[in-house]
Amino acid sequence: MINKRMCRIDGEIQKALADIISKFDDVNFTGSLISIMKVETFSDLSMTKIYISVLGDKSKKSLIVKKLNENKKTIRFELAHKVKLRTIPELVFIADEVEERAEKVMKLFEQIEGELKDVREDN
Repeated sequence: MINKRMCRIDGEIQKALADIISKFDDVNFTGSLISIMKVETFSDLSMTKIYISVLGDKSKKSLIVKKLNENKKTIRFELAHKVKLRTIPELVFIADEVEERAEKVMKLFEQIEGELKDVREDN
């Protein structure tokens, strides 16, 4: 069961991080739309996992996640000023792979559909 308090904290962290990341000054972020897909904070507030999606140049996704993780101390410091929590959790940025997996599944469905169509035409 998900705690309402943790959902509220996750939402506040997500909103604050979106603002912080949108103002992040790094040449590697240019031309990419960075979205925070999901935030999961441990109940003891020791850590927060942030799932990042990158639209635009998909080859930059791992580089952007790496840059965010390299700068997580600065981001955490800024987060402390935006979110009122006694303890600000450690941050871990993770590349969200949901879009890629969904795309693979859709391609498999299309392939199966094509094969079924070929089988029907042969009969």
